[in-house]
Amino acid sequence: MKIKAVCPRDCYGGCSLILEVADGRITKVKGDKENRATEGIICRKGIEYISRNYGKNRLKKALKRVGEKGKGEFKEIDIEEALNEVAKRIKEVQEKEPLSFLFYKGAGEIGTASKVYNNFINQLNGYTYVYGDLCSAAGLEAVKATYGSVEHNAPWDLENAKLIVIWGKNPANTNIQELIHIKRAKQKGAKVVLIDIRKSETAKYADLVINPEVGTDLVLAMAIHNYLIENKKYDVDFVENFTYGFDEFKAEAKRYTLDYAERITKVSKEDIVYIADMMASIKPFTLICGFGIQRQAQGGQTVRAISLLSALLGSVGVVGGGFRYSNHTRPRLNIPKMLKPIKNIRGINVVNMGQEIKEKGIKCMLIQAANPVMSNPNSRALREALKELDFLVCIDTVVSETAKYADIILPAASTFEYYDVLRSYWHPYIMLHEKVIEPLGDSMHESRIYRELAKRMELNEEKIPENNLEFIESVLKYSKINATIDDLRKGPYLTDDYSEVVYRDRIFKTPSGKIEFKSILLDEQGFDGVPRYRENNLNNGFKLISIHNKDVINSQYLNIPSIQDKLDNPYAYINIEDAEVLKIEDGEKIRVFNDNGRVELNAKLTYDIRRGHVIVPFGQDIDLNSLIKGQNTDIGLCTVFHNIEVNIEKVK
Repeated sequence: MKIKAVCPRDCYGGCSLILEVADGRITKVKGDKENRATEGIICRKGIEYISRNYGKNRLKKALKRVGEKGKGEFKEIDIEEALNEVAKRIKEVQEKEPLSFLFYKGAGEIGTASKVYNNFINQLNGYTYVYGDLCSAAGLEAVKATYGSVEHNAPWDLENAKLIVIWGKNPANTNIQELIHIKRAKQKGAKVVLIDIRKSETAKYADLVINPEVGTDLVLAMAIHNYLIENKKYDVDFVENFTYGFDEFKAEAKRYTLDYAERITKVSKEDIVYIADMMASIKPFTLICGFGIQRQAQGGQTVRAISLLSALLGSVGVVGGGFRYSNHTRPRLNIPKMLKPIKNIRGINVVNMGQEIKEKGIKCMLIQAANPVMSNPNSRALREALKELDFLVCIDTVVSETAKYADIILPAASTFEYYDVLRSYWHPYIMLHEKVIEPLGDSMHESRIYRELAKRMELNEEKIPENNLEFIESVLKYSKINATIDDLRKGPYLTDDYSEVVYRDRIFKTPSGKIEFKSILLDEQGFDGVPRYRENNLNNGFKLISIHNKDVINSQYLNIPSIQDKLDNPYAYINIEDAEVLKIEDGEKIRVFNDNGRVELNAKLTYDIRRGHVIVPFGQDIDLNSLIKGQNTDIGLCTVFHNIEVNIEKVK
């Protein structure tokens, strides 16, 4: 039997799949060509779903800790015993010190169904939650402040572009289906420019590659603005009619002369002019911006400056144009009858989670779909904090690095073992996540876990939606999506009001009703209304940047044997000339360290990165985030993962 499905991993793809099922077991996974964005192309992670669901590391029974916290020593216990213990421990805390209970949900899978936790925690007497973001929030806030919403043209509209500028993104690793449309545009004569801190895997598709100094993209963008404005090479009519705050922006842009930009970014004046002239003369022009570029101290304002190049050149609301960051197409998917937050709550900043767990007296913690020991900054402090908790429960499909600190691990239903409906943050389809097989062993979806806990804690379990087709129907109806489950079962679905080219109507949901060169909202909140670069003091040592690995998502998939076999031993990229100074040979073991922590890796020597940079692929089995102190971006409360000062030494 063949069943249409969707991959719910937290990445751009949102890939449509076709599953082959026999005797209640998935036997094959392949891509569904009916999705115009992904065209049946799936990555290694999608292919490995059979190993992920049925592998030896998959949890089918509840586990109880029998050894020291962090050692990962557990015994299997009956699921009823596990649920009773978890309910008892949470209830005890709720009766005495409700704010000492911390709830933390990650993005292990995207979708709607996992959000039912809301109707569990908001029946409690109180709780502490985690705020802030590890992924894309600085850029999201930036684009929303500038354009009023976060959306872009359909992925396949890329094929209509004549110039594609890819800025701080590596689709060859992180969005492989986007390459389908980029390559098709190139076949039609489009030019491709890649601006990135390194010569990435995407570089072979580019006609021009520019490598600015890490953390200086804001300067490069503003210098391009200044050149285009001074030489009157921008779309005057569009700027006058559809933008706000241009005069203040123009005054700020004057600071970014070609000489200044060359000194700061290490990009030559000639290259800056060449890129700017390409943008001004080749139409239609589209600009693709990655998430990594905003995981730095001035990440939000950097994305604002880059996104405004599309507005300056009038390349908004046109076929083959626009700015592409993330695509939060309306209507959004929402669950009906969600409880409002109770009053007795407080927050912990994700960048200081370990420290604040101690400072705020957290005693009991529940973690859902997250592995913060591997994903969060200052992981050493977090490990220490988790050790000191009175009780930790993790809901997961495997024993993650974080779950090794748990007192109880509840086995979660895995992909295709529950119903869900979801949207991608790249393409505009609505997709049904079909329940294809039953949860293995004692594993269960979070909705059932929370209903079971609610029943044991004398809360109202009926307020927590069950995971069934009626739940999906209620989400579609409440979200005003004119589609049935049968419609979604036919394949990826586009709503009637879907727009292939966004902002064609020139309607922008900003305070001014226009694209804002000077953001009214940010100005009112005390942030820079106009993007402004502030020089940092990182002049000592190397600058650490972490990049995504093609075969894993953060720490997910590290337990799949076929992927483990393909991955090299943990490594770091170092410039060849830097290595010569440090007397480091290719493949030798090095230590990357700072005041926060240290990791040991093998050196990979290359000319594809700048001197002074050390680049480490994330998703390796190392404690990389022990090097990250914990700092928020300028706007959006995202986490600063890049441009981190470190030292390197040879391990003797």
